[in-house]
Amino acid sequence: MFRYLWMLALLLHFGLDANAQTSCLFTISGTAVDVEAKPLAGVAVRNATNSSITYTDRYGNFRLKKQCAGRQLLTFSLLGYDTQEKTLSLPTSESLHITMKISIVHVQDVTITGIQSEHITSSKHHLSADTRQELRAKPLAEMLSQIAGVTQLNTGSTISKPVINGLHSNRVLVLNHGVRQEGQQWGAEHAPEIDPFTADRLEVIKGAEGVRYGADALGGVVISAANPIDPSKITGRVDLLGQSNGRGGVGNVRLEGGITSLPNLAWRIQASTKKIGNLKTAEYILGNTGAQELNLSGLLQYQNGNHDLEFFYSHFGTNLGVFYGAHVSTLDDILANIERGRPSTTYNFTYDIESPRQRVDHDLSKIKWGYDLTGNTKIETQFAFQRNRRKEYDLRRVLSDDTPMADMNLMTQTLDIAIKSGHHRIGIAGMLQVNNNVPGTGTTPIIPNFENHNLGIYAITQQHWGKFHGEIGARYDYRYFDVAGFRYDYSSIDENGVVRQYLLTDNRHFHNWSGSAGLAYHASSAWTLKTNLGLAWRAPSANELYSDGLHHGSGTYEVGDPNLASERGYKWVNSISFKRERISITTDLYAQYIRDYIYAMPNPDSVRQTIRGTFPVFNYRQQDAFFYGVDLQLDWEFGAAWSYALKGALVRARDLDNNTYFPFIPADRITQSIKWQYGEKPEDYFRLAHVFVDRQHRFDPATDYTSPPPSYHLFNAYASRRFTIYKQDIQANLGIENLFNVLYRDYMDRMRYFSHQMGRNITLGFTFQF
Repeated sequence: MFRYLWMLALLLHFGLDANAQTSCLFTISGTAVDVEAKPLAGVAVRNATNSSITYTDRYGNFRLKKQCAGRQLLTFSLLGYDTQEKTLSLPTSESLHITMKISIVHVQDVTITGIQSEHITSSKHHLSADTRQELRAKPLAEMLSQIAGVTQLNTGSTISKPVINGLHSNRVLVLNHGVRQEGQQWGAEHAPEIDPFTADRLEVIKGAEGVRYGADALGGVVISAANPIDPSKITGRVDLLGQSNGRGGVGNVRLEGGITSLPNLAWRIQASTKKIGNLKTAEYILGNTGAQELNLSGLLQYQNGNHDLEFFYSHFGTNLGVFYGAHVSTLDDILANIERGRPSTTYNFTYDIESPRQRVDHDLSKIKWGYDLTGNTKIETQFAFQRNRRKEYDLRRVLSDDTPMADMNLMTQTLDIAIKSGHHRIGIAGMLQVNNNVPGTGTTPIIPNFENHNLGIYAITQQHWGKFHGEIGARYDYRYFDVAGFRYDYSSIDENGVVRQYLLTDNRHFHNWSGSAGLAYHASSAWTLKTNLGLAWRAPSANELYSDGLHHGSGTYEVGDPNLASERGYKWVNSISFKRERISITTDLYAQYIRDYIYAMPNPDSVRQTIRGTFPVFNYRQQDAFFYGVDLQLDWEFGAAWSYALKGALVRARDLDNNTYFPFIPADRITQSIKWQYGEKPEDYFRLAHVFVDRQHRFDPATDYTSPPPSYHLFNAYASRRFTIYKQDIQANLGIENLFNVLYRDYMDRMRYFSHQMGRNITLGFTFQF
């Protein structure tokens, strides 16, 4: 009897167990997106009923396996977004589609990389979609200058570099698709070799970000990044744009999607081209200022289980003319041109680009692998290779003009390994960089051949206490610099007036700590306060140490100092943000002390005569510096269809050793615009903008060739319209820059000694999306 009861009990037990196992084999799946239907990665999906958890992938997809039958309560959470809840009963065939709304309290903090929210205490600003659309054919620096506190350092009207709070070149790091962009960025007329058409997001971080991104990030960081690709469909866009000034055009094609037979693979291809002729000021044509570009890029993304793979390649190729008026033959000519402020020669329009000119090709390739160790721990490895080939041409007396005066081949390899767990991150970064001056130019290179070895280790952690959010990090970097090249000895000149040259060999060791500490406080749903203190450093670059020759692109003669020490920068940024439904105000107050600040100082008492002409001399030197200022941005919707925007920036820079001012510091400026939304679609609007740039009153007359130019006002007008023709979505943009054709010069233009800025320019562009 007991034997039968025991067997019955076993049968009941296994039957119930089998039934339980059968009832817990369901899968809950779905997608999480933001209000613009863009997929969100790293959303925590929790089942409150059984405490199981998973995270969305880069496409916003999630799968919660081994769920039991019955009523289930799911929560969806991500820092910077309101938590969402969803109740459902299993079994069900429903695929969830969750829309995450941005939390007003955390609206400024959201930059999601994998599972960690970064820059929560930094001053971070992004370029709006409307602005990117209006300026999509412009160089990167000109687009970024629409952000308060960001300006440009120009070499004429075709070459520009971003300036953040008064700092530029090697003090501003540019991340191109997660790779630290490495070209010959030490040159004031060496623009970033990045095609803005490859970017879906353009962001600027104003703090000293030496911990997260490595040495050199004293001024800030520019991030050019792309959105994840949706492999479930094929989409694309075509951009066509023409402009009146330069009689040029720009074209861009982009296509992306997936492969049905490989559902985990996503791809994107893109190409753009540009051709512009000689530009024109309000009164005269600028000779030899044309530009030509051809750019290509490709992206592959693959995800399988816990593995994430990404391949990216881009080619940037440009041919730029350098204004004829910057290259003159005698001392009397250069002084006369500076006094005149405009060229003495009349030029005609042409698309031809002749010497002096620049030819730059930049290739970037990367492979990135990520692996989820656990639900919130991930390891990422990225290797990147870059090749930058820069050729600068000048008028030749002996060799052909097709032989470059400078031919520099820079190759950079970087390897980054990071482990991210929750709110903590540790990593190691290495870089090997080799610069070779290609022989056969018949000239002595302005910078020597060199090898640059870098190794850094870092750690960052975040803590969250209700309305308070903190971040602290530290980093150590070591750099070994080995050079070999020629240098002039002007103390030794033979009877024929020839300056003796000698072989230069040298090696330098640089190492230092970087650190950061920040705090964000959400006082209410409207007010957010941030404070961030960053310590960063920068080793002197090859041109600052060893240059001694003509810099063809800028038309200057530069002399370096091999005894320069590393810069050390301490930057404190305080941000105050107020946001309501119809108004937002953001103020950034910053101060930065830079020990041994390196700069090129114009020497008004000296010019250098060479067989190619006469050029102003710039000497590299260093002094202790103090930068401080304020940036303001206001956006106000004062009616159902009207809005107003105001941006202002003040920056001050003092030479503490000599109690004077540094050259090439941006003057005070204000930009304001009024916008009328005349249609139901956000893309249907008119916008009128006004730009005021003050004269730079804070300058040292002893360190420049002429006084800063007067202040100026510019007016720009923009119109946009989105419509559909034969089911084809089209957006049209019309722009008129320098509406009243003002003749002006800008203090931040290195060609201001010889010419004015570009006059009126009318642009008309169409974007076809499919």
